[in-house]
Amino acid sequence: TREQVVTTLTPMAWGTLKAALWAIVFAVPLALGAAIHSSMFMSQRLRSRMKPALEMMEALPGVVVGFVAGLVMAPWVERHLTMFLLLFFVLPLGILLAAAAWRRSPSRWRSRLPLSRAGLWLLPWLLLLAWLTLQLSPGLEALLFAGDLKGWLDRELGIDYASRNALIVGVAMGFAVMPSVYALAEDALSGVPRRLGEGAQALGATRWQTLWRVILPAAAPGIFAAVMIGAGRAVGETMIVLMASGNAALMSLSPFEGMRSMAAGIAVELPEAVPGSDAYILLLLAALALFLFTFLVNTLAEVVRHRLQRRYRWLGSPS
Repeated sequence: TREQVVTTLTPMAWGTLKAALWAIVFAVPLALGAAIHSSMFMSQRLRSRMKPALEMMEALPGVVVGFVAGLVMAPWVERHLTMFLLLFFVLPLGILLAAAAWRRSPSRWRSRLPLSRAGLWLLPWLLLLAWLTLQLSPGLEALLFAGDLKGWLDRELGIDYASRNALIVGVAMGFAVMPSVYALAEDALSGVPRRLGEGAQALGATRWQTLWRVILPAAAPGIFAAVMIGAGRAVGETMIVLMASGNAALMSLSPFEGMRSMAAGIAVELPEAVPGSDAYILLLLAALALFLFTFLVNTLAEVVRHRLQRRYRWLGSPS
């Protein structure tokens, strides 16, 4: 009946969108930041080594990523939830502080720490910040949440923290999606004609002004396509969601609760579904909805990419 279809498919559709959204939230900033740095600032020698290494991450099977996320990462995050959440603020703030310090440092220091190798000299600084966060988070949790953040979430916000939740899925799927988004975005940025950037700098624009006002608009079609392709892969991912989400058919906005995606639901229930039964038909409808969604996402990406290409054609031929 119609009520059965709505009751069964709605939580799975919600879980699919929720998992894809959190994956994009984690993957896109990292992938675009890495693509911009490697194409605009990184030395050619270092780029020739780093780019293949990042692209090789895409070869990791989803079942391996899901296994690590569900059995290793989820219990660790549950034990260190305060630290895990603090890292989302501490690490970006640390990068901004490092950038401000680099700009105000003497020229001899900047020559020793060139921007082309920022990815290497930033790593020890970020590891130090992560270690400090690990040491300080228990005291902060005791001060603000009476030593129990999960209990505070339950008492004050009514959020029941699940060990395998949307946050874990987002990090794991973001790790799986990031290489493809990075590769496509980096190719788009590298494909912008050099004369555009050189001309802007010859007219007095700084490197950052050239990036934001010339390079990114010219590469916008390829970057948009990269993000949409990453979203399409996140929607169709099965094993990571199945192993790291708890597979609970819930409709909740909270990132601390689990969910069930359409792909994971099909993988779990199809072997036991009797052909011709209501459950079998519902699974076929879920598969059809999943196909239509990914088809529409990819079609939308291609249409918007062509429109952006026409809009920015005066800047050159973007990839």
